[in-house]
Amino acid sequence: MPLYYSLDKKIFSDDELRIHPDNRSFRYGEGLFETIRLHKGMIPLWDLHWNRLSESLPKLYFELPPHFNEAELKEEILRVAKRNQCLDAARVRITFFKGEGGIWERPSYPFHFLVQCWPLEKKEFSMNENGLDIGLFEAGRKSCDSFSNLKTNNYLLYALAAQYAKAEKLNECLVLNQHGRVCDATIANVFFSKDGIIHTPQLEEGCINGVMRRHVLEQLRNAGFPVKEGAYLPDEIAEADEIFLSNAMYGLRWVKKWGDRTYRFQQASTIFHRFISPLFP
Repeated sequence: MPLYYSLDKKIFSDDELRIHPDNRSFRYGEGLFETIRLHKGMIPLWDLHWNRLSESLPKLYFELPPHFNEAELKEEILRVAKRNQCLDAARVRITFFKGEGGIWERPSYPFHFLVQCWPLEKKEFSMNENGLDIGLFEAGRKSCDSFSNLKTNNYLLYALAAQYAKAEKLNECLVLNQHGRVCDATIANVFFSKDGIIHTPQLEEGCINGVMRRHVLEQLRNAGFPVKEGAYLPDEIAEADEIFLSNAMYGLRWVKKWGDRTYRFQQASTIFHRFISPLFP
């Protein structure tokens, strides 16, 4: 069955949609994207997704049309999911980009958005039974600047880190910033616990400002858990009692192995079942 996409609220099948070779996102990686999990016709943490978009789009000089708003975007997501018969469980990607033009030229159109939906084979929402085997990607570094926290369409470093992990038969890979400290995994934020304190790299370290990261931090603090956002070298994280990764698609996944070190998952399990699982009833 063909998949259907929405480009600026017009539906296309996957064999109809074409990109212009002068598209600025294709040429320069200009733009950003949002990844969402659709669950039983609902969008968990939708307010956080929308807030992140509202904060991110102006930073990339997008000129938003007057009719573009939260209700319109949410309605379009559900419309595309319904067309693809995956309202019950889907991965959704919304890509924002500008039109055609050179780097010094004004784009032909200042705002486009593409909504894609893919049905999920595993509809139930649960924590990973088998812990992840992770590694460290050292061939590249992520800068710490005004755009580091955004999910931009320039995703080269993460894509190469994922390819490295696959070649090394790993489940995931940690990514370093310009200072040689851990900022992210390829598709997730990084948390670890040591001596009862839960740690995560601070936004100043260049990590993506993840929706699930924001939710978990807020819930942990509200519940009185000791939490610290900081700057961490790989060796500091490797010596943790537990390591777990978060994103909006799977919530939280725990890490079992990094090199010759192994990890527990008791605290990760508590966080998942107490603060994440209720989002997906």
